Amino acid sequence: MTTALPKVAICFPSADMVHADFALALAGLCNSTPPLETPIVNNKSSIVAAARNDGVRRARELGCDHLLFLDSDMTFPRTTLHRLLVHREAIVGATYVKRVAPFALLGSALESHPTADARGLTEMRRIPTGCLLIRMSVFDALAKPYFRYGADEAGGEIVGEDYVFCDRAREAGFRIWCDAALSLEIAHLGLQACRVPGAPAA
Repeated sequence: MTTALPKVAICFPSADMVHADFALALAGLCNSTPPLETPIVNNKSSIVAAARNDGVRRARELGCDHLLFLDSDMTFPRTTLHRLLVHREAIVGATYVKRVAPFALLGSALESHPTADARGLTEMRRIPTGCLLIRMSVFDALAKPYFRYGADEAGGEIVGEDYVFCDRAREAGFRIWCDAALSLEIAHLGLQACRVPGAPAA
């Protein structure tokens, strides 16, 4: 008996343009996905949460089994999708650092599982969404909008749509995993201002 291959929507929210290095990484990944069916979903919006929700909608319309979020300011290996699928987890991805100094690592591991298990996976309390594979059935357990902003009333700060999604998914009974090895191969693209030597700092 043969097992049907999963259909995975590769979704990247963006503005009007994306980084060239992201485009090259995406081309490499897509070139490595056959025989999987991997429709590309690009959602242009100035509101990232709205773009992610629209990505879920379009993935449903396409009859996909999974959705792979990739942010348009990331680079990643061409094997990314296969490496995440092989874990057979409902929510699994990679983490990376912020684009500005001191380049803090995004996300947080569960205090009870701070290190990777035998599979190389670390169970997370929160993980960023820039490289995250989600089984479509996860969204069946969550109320719309799936991605929304929150607020840390004590700290007086906005909570990003990715962390709010993680909180809600865990409340619904899902576990969130991070591939430690893949995380070492992810880059977060940023801009750097280059000045003549001796020029005053901005």
